[in-house]
Amino acid sequence: MKNITSFYLLLLFVCLGMQVRVQAQTNQLHGRVLDATSKKPLPFVTITNTANKKASQKSDADGNFSMAVTGRSTLLFSYVGYKSHTVNVSPADTGITVTMETDISGLSEVVVIGYGQQQKKDLTSAVASISGKELSEMPVTNINSALQSRVPGVQVTNGGFEPGGGTNIKIRGINSLTEGSGPTYVVDGVIMTGDIREINPYDIESIDVLKDASAAAIYGARAAAGVVIITTKKAKAGRASVDYNGYYGIQKISRAYDFIDAKDYANLRRVALSDEDPVAWPLNDPKTDSVVFSPRELQSLAAGKSYNWVDAITQVAPIQSHTLSISNGIGRNKVYLSGNYLNQGGIIIGSNMKRYSVKGNMESSVTDKLTMGLNTNISHIETDGVSKNVYYNAVTMSPLRPIYDSTGKPLVEVDPSSGRISADNPVALAKDAINHSVDDRFIGNLFLEYKVIAGLNFRSNLGLDVYKNQRFEYYPRNTYDGYAPLGVAKVQNFGYRDWVWENTLTYDYNPSENHSLNILGGYTTQKRRQEYNFEQASGFPTDELTYKNMSLAARRDNISSDYWNRVINSFLGRVIYKFKDRYIFNVTARYDGSSNFGAENRHGFFPSVSGAWRLIDEPFIGFKMKSFVNDAKIRVSYGVVGNQDIGYDRIYTRMDAAAYPFNGSTQSTGYQLGGNAGNSALKWESQRQFNAGFDLALHSSRVQLTFDFYNKDIRNLLLDQALAPSQGFSNKMINVAAMNTRGVDIGLKLYPVKTPNFDWQVNLNWSKYKSKITALLPGRDSLSPTLKVGEAPNSLIVDYVYDGLYQQGDDFKLNPSGRPGDIKVKDINNDGVINPYDRTIVGRTTPKGWGGVWNYFRYKRVSMTVFATYMYGHDVYDKAYTDYLYLGGGRNVIVKEGLKYWTPTNTNTDVPRPNAFGSSLRMLPQGSSSYATEKGDFIRIRDITMSYDFSPDLLSRIKVRSLRAYVQVMEPFLFTSYRGIDPEINGNMDPSVRADIYPRYRTFLLGVNLGL
Repeated sequence: MKNITSFYLLLLFVCLGMQVRVQAQTNQLHGRVLDATSKKPLPFVTITNTANKKASQKSDADGNFSMAVTGRSTLLFSYVGYKSHTVNVSPADTGITVTMETDISGLSEVVVIGYGQQQKKDLTSAVASISGKELSEMPVTNINSALQSRVPGVQVTNGGFEPGGGTNIKIRGINSLTEGSGPTYVVDGVIMTGDIREINPYDIESIDVLKDASAAAIYGARAAAGVVIITTKKAKAGRASVDYNGYYGIQKISRAYDFIDAKDYANLRRVALSDEDPVAWPLNDPKTDSVVFSPRELQSLAAGKSYNWVDAITQVAPIQSHTLSISNGIGRNKVYLSGNYLNQGGIIIGSNMKRYSVKGNMESSVTDKLTMGLNTNISHIETDGVSKNVYYNAVTMSPLRPIYDSTGKPLVEVDPSSGRISADNPVALAKDAINHSVDDRFIGNLFLEYKVIAGLNFRSNLGLDVYKNQRFEYYPRNTYDGYAPLGVAKVQNFGYRDWVWENTLTYDYNPSENHSLNILGGYTTQKRRQEYNFEQASGFPTDELTYKNMSLAARRDNISSDYWNRVINSFLGRVIYKFKDRYIFNVTARYDGSSNFGAENRHGFFPSVSGAWRLIDEPFIGFKMKSFVNDAKIRVSYGVVGNQDIGYDRIYTRMDAAAYPFNGSTQSTGYQLGGNAGNSALKWESQRQFNAGFDLALHSSRVQLTFDFYNKDIRNLLLDQALAPSQGFSNKMINVAAMNTRGVDIGLKLYPVKTPNFDWQVNLNWSKYKSKITALLPGRDSLSPTLKVGEAPNSLIVDYVYDGLYQQGDDFKLNPSGRPGDIKVKDINNDGVINPYDRTIVGRTTPKGWGGVWNYFRYKRVSMTVFATYMYGHDVYDKAYTDYLYLGGGRNVIVKEGLKYWTPTNTNTDVPRPNAFGSSLRMLPQGSSSYATEKGDFIRIRDITMSYDFSPDLLSRIKVRSLRAYVQVMEPFLFTSYRGIDPEINGNMDPSVRADIYPRYRTFLLGVNLGL
């Protein structure tokens, strides 16, 4: 009986086992992963079976996947930028469609920091990021232009609007009084400074801006002006693709002055001369006209002709860009290649810029432990520029002066009294003068990474930046500069070779669930060799050969050259410690040694410390609170960074060429000590910066706020100290000055509407800072009208105070020879005399705030972006407009508002009497007053884009991965009370910016993005 019972029990277990085996049978599951909003396929999504994590796989390029599942299983779908999604499948399921929603919090995004990466949620310092996709939304020729008003705390101004014009970028205000060339750029590990227009914006994966000293201290002596890390695109693992991005458009002047016509101009000139002596030069008298106008102008008057000089030198200019990229990430070798052609015509004739660039990024997994890679960017840029006098001459040229002579060539008029051209014809200057430059640049790095043991990685990176610039100028005989000398040629060559070798060890140590450490240590060395030479010659037998044969010149006017080397060696280290993933500490240190400084102060130490508290992850933040507050983090940091950008020879006393008498008659060439005394005790300009901020996300992360307050103490600033003549030198550079900058950066991201058919996203940012000099030279609180203790450096507008116009019956004791209708300025010190002591601060160019507002709207497959920038609370020195308003000598053309000048019957005006010799303006000893200072507040709509994404069904039929077409207008609207052309010009008193040099333009584009 016992044996029978045992038999039946055994039979029962076998049957149950067979049943379980049947229930746990394996079936093949097919599926597709789509974006929940656009319904586009998501390529290379990671799919993990929670019961067998080793069996995870990725979807293909079209979002499809096929995997074996056993019984009932739970699949986890994860993808960067999307919320993780789980799906339960049963044995009966053979096909599923999975939709994934975007993770708008962005906390899982990876941010590039110095020599490493961190998740956004773990950042302890002030780092701002912008993706390559966001950059490509606004086609620009320079990456910095795309950053304008997109990143809190980053201020970008245009160095000029001519094709290929550069930009000026400041991160958190002014960081030096005399030295520095903007932030340090790190492109795929290559440390570089200067312009970065050689890089195609479409090749960029992301830009991360290290704003505070804690984030930037890992770069030590090169981080005082901030650090911008640029990561270019690389092939995505397991994916092959071909992409084309191109656009074509036109550019037109966006805003122009409204000048008077030839008839009003002629009457105004007559009035101006008659005002000086109405008896000698009565109005409407032919003899007066013969004094006022040249013979050619009289001919134009008689014929009733008027000439538009601005139209003659401007044009509607084309612009086009084409980028083709190929990416292959299948297998052990990943390759990304792209080529770009950019051709930007100038709205002033004769100006143009062409850029050819090739990008190549390659990475190979040689073994499971060894990875090698090569990143390169090769560019060739050809730029044709025009003299800054072209536009200014065009807007100030008499509309009665003919543009061309009888043969159709630009008219050249010679003043017989001086033997020189009376006025540069801007058409001749634009068409016939040559200002051609060629830039060639190679940026690249070769790296290897080796996994020594689990968690320990070694990386060696060799970077190279090779740059060569050639500039060729020629001014022929029909230009002012080239007429008397019989042609002037200039040839300049400038170049450098900069290499950096970096070796780092990184160790990730996680002893328990609550503790994790990331330790970095490294050594770097960088060397730069720079060369420059210049030659100017004149007196050519013909203009035909221009600068191409300098040996034909009769005179060598200038020959100069320069050469120097610089080396910087560094040790660096960093420790990032996390406790329970909510307490994060970061300690960084760098020790730099630079050949720019003498042996006494050649080395500098730059430490930093920062911490973050992820308040949202605390247990006492309950479920109810977390349902509304999705992220809350507090950050505090303090660090020291330096500035090594000083003249390479400031520690040495220079020797200048000199001539010595020999035998009392002949001279012998030799050398003598230069005017500047060297100072071997020079040291770093150092900056100590404190930063406190917080990150907050609310309402399912549909409201995201970032706030930062910073305080920068900048010490040991360099200035030239004047020396007594007895010392034999004029000055000596010393570390003496100091300044302080405090500011606030705020970024706000909103998702007011997010539905399957309609999205609305808003990004806002606002920044402000206040700088003041706290020390200058010993015993001096002022070195110039714009450099004073207690004020921001070089931000003051100092001038006489405009006090209206003199009227009949006024007291003329300040201007005894004055008359009604003359300019009046205030006697500030009440000494009864108008002199330079009556100049005072009439404006400040530092804005009280600036920022941007980016709006994105999407309805199904149609989307629109509107991007606006703003600035307020600052003043602009608008000397150009004042010159065009007042007729007081010279040959200025007048804007229509200038016709409202003072007369005995029109006294309610601020435009003085026109006078041919400027007597009505003689109360302006410097030629201007506070009347030229205006509020620069503005709101500018920088970009409006409408785009259409073609449907997935159509794309699948034509075998295309993605296709987007768009139309775009850039700089469509400007709202401002500023009377000039552009309130975003430099706001200082530099004479070079007193006139408009190259007008701003509006761009209309048609573009397409195609993915295969």
